[in-house]
Parts: sequence; C-alpha cells; structure tokens
Amino acid sequence: MEKAYNIITKILKFAIVVIFSILVASCVLQVFTRFVLNSSLSWTEELARYTFIWANMLGAILCTKNKSNATVSVITDNLSEQNQQKLNFLVNILSIVIGFILLYYGSRVAWAVRTQLSPALRISMTLVYGAAPVFGALLIFYCIYDIYSSKNKE
Repeated sequence: MEKAYNIITKILKFAIVVIFSILVASCVLQVFTRFVLNSSLSWTEELARYTFIWANMLGAILCTKNKSNATVSVITDNLSEQNQQKLNFLVNILSIVIGFILLYYGSRVAWAVRTQLSPALRISMTLVYGAAPVFGALLIFYCIYDIYSSKNKE
C-alpha cells in the first residue's frame, strides 16, 4: 500500500505542476494578446477555466493527503487523543462516502457529456467533467490510506 501511495502522490504532484503551469501560461497569453496585440485569442479563457477546475480539484486532494484542509481547531484541540482519533476516523468515513458519490455521479455526468464539445477548444466535455470522478477516486484512496496508517500506528 505504501508503494502505491508514493507513486500516486508523485503523479498527483506532477499533474498539479503541469496543470497549474498550463493555467498560468494561458492567462499570460490571454493578457499579452489582449493588451499588447489588441486581439485576444478565443480559446485561452476556456483553457484557463478548465485547468482552474482541475487544479482546484487536485489541489484539494493534496490538502486532504497532507491533512491541511480547513478545520475548526478550537473543537479538535480540546478533545482527548482517543477522541481525536475517533473524530479523524469518522471524518475519513464520511469523506469516503462523499468520494463514492462523486465517483459514481461524476462518472455518470462525464459519460453523459462525452459527445459534447467545448465551444473554443473543441475537446470532449468529459475531460472537464472527469475532474469530479478523479477527485472522488483519489479522495477514497487517501482516506483509506489514512485509516490504514492510523491502525498500523496503534
């Protein structure tokens, strides 16, 4: 499990860097063509929007992996160590349920729009809506890994 965790994490980090780089490049290109050349490109805004969606979804998964999501620390800090572990387990279980919902319904939506093309880029909208099931699958994986690693620490 540890090997899969490390491989998936490396792929995730690489994907975030690539997607965020594309996002920045498309925004810079849009600004350059609009304000310097006085003729904006039609596809850069759409590319920036779609890469922003993916960057946010994958970034949220990285936050989940690093346990850096927003929390109400005034509550968790006042719990005993045992109750914090129970709360962490409950949060992981609820996150897994949410992950399965995103995986199932996200896949259905992505499949439903497979023939629809984006207006400017002419790519399948499945590539855009595919962010939800990928998010769900990665959420499930990292939550299961967290539960697994918590049990091994005990």
